[in-house]
Amino acid sequence: MNPFLSDTLIVQQTSSFLSNNFEIYNPDGEVVIRIKTEGSLGSRLVKGDRRFTLEDAFGTPLMQVRDPMNFVRDTYEIDDPNGNPIAHVRKRFTFFNKRMDIELPGDRVIEMHGNFLGFDFEFRMGDRIPARVSRKWSGAGKGYLGRSTYALIFDEEAPDEIRKVIIGGMVALDLIREKERN
Repeated sequence: MNPFLSDTLIVQQTSSFLSNNFEIYNPDGEVVIRIKTEGSLGSRLVKGDRRFTLEDAFGTPLMQVRDPMNFVRDTYEIDDPNGNPIAHVRKRFTFFNKRMDIELPGDRVIEMHGNFLGFDFEFRMGDRIPARVSRKWSGAGKGYLGRSTYALIFDEEAPDEIRKVIIGGMVALDLIREKERN
């Protein structure tokens, strides 16, 4: 089953103290993608980057999001299952809004725009909006534990390659938020 076929996906953070794991559900409540943190604090100190593997419901790798160690501006890499780069995610400096670019091959860019509270976002490619995101409240207990739920709504014409990198961008965005809280 292709996890990118659904026009609506629910992204549920299932973080624990030392990891940022996620599950992505289709509208029927079935898990279609699992996102797992790889590497320990020790490996992050030695290797410098953290990895998040996105797998389908059967455990088949779909792609990987890498969080390299950087000191000035947050950047992330999105790779295919074989480790080949498919996109570069870069946080932009802004005062009131969250801004992030997903740079694709061929000088294509998907811009992420969000309100100053960071609860609603849209992804833009020129004059098109391939996806919108709405953050949902997970309840008081989950909120205090840093867990979030997002509804990711794709334009029905958004191709799989764009859907993939937007999901990778969502992982990067959550990592940016985590760093800003700490």
